[in-house]
Amino acid sequence: MRPALTWTLLLLTMLLSACAQTRHHRADGVLEQAALGRGSTVLIVEPDIELTELVGSGMQQPRADWTAAARAHVDTALSAALQIRQAQVTRYHEPQDPQLAERQRQAILLHEAVGTSILLHRHFNVPLPHKGQAFDWTLGPGVRALDKDARYALFVFVRDSYASGGRKAMMAVGMLLGVGVQLGQQIGFASLVDLNDGRVVWFNLLNSQTGDLRDAQSAGAAVDKLLDGVPL
Repeated sequence: MRPALTWTLLLLTMLLSACAQTRHHRADGVLEQAALGRGSTVLIVEPDIELTELVGSGMQQPRADWTAAARAHVDTALSAALQIRQAQVTRYHEPQDPQLAERQRQAILLHEAVGTSILLHRHFNVPLPHKGQAFDWTLGPGVRALDKDARYALFVFVRDSYASGGRKAMMAVGMLLGVGVQLGQQIGFASLVDLNDGRVVWFNLLNSQTGDLRDAQSAGAAVDKLLDGVPL
């Protein structure tokens, strides 16, 4: 589930409310100094990243070449960061079995839906039925279909835009809302899921006005922000 309207609203709300660069949460009972990844296998689900170009008309056009470069850089940086934390790293590969592939696809889509709900509830104070202050989100046991051996799965979702010529896009909100604020930044989230029970162990929001995921060093800095507070 990748609702363009929902993410546009989240982006505008976040920028206009001056959110912090990162805001992480841990599941109840997971301590600040926890190092769950040491000796454990962590599955890196292919980073869900899309980079777009802001063209003269004010529209954003997806750039496959930029996106491919960003995914490669982020994947490399994630692997290095996990290895530093003494975790065993494995990567998601779509299976040939169509039934298993569909179960895995549903698990990944469910994570996107849950991640969006966490953003709305925890960062934008959108009330959800039966959800209080406890951080007790779960994808359910079906997430085990992603990998039969790994203990945890790490998900990453990032959207970013740049102007023609390579500079980070500065979008005039006046085109959309009739106000004089300007926008342009990385927005996304990362989460760590326990594959034994589907529990979301940790979740972090990224909101940054700087950085270029097309550059390996800058992508590494973005990954450091994405992994802020990860209990690995």
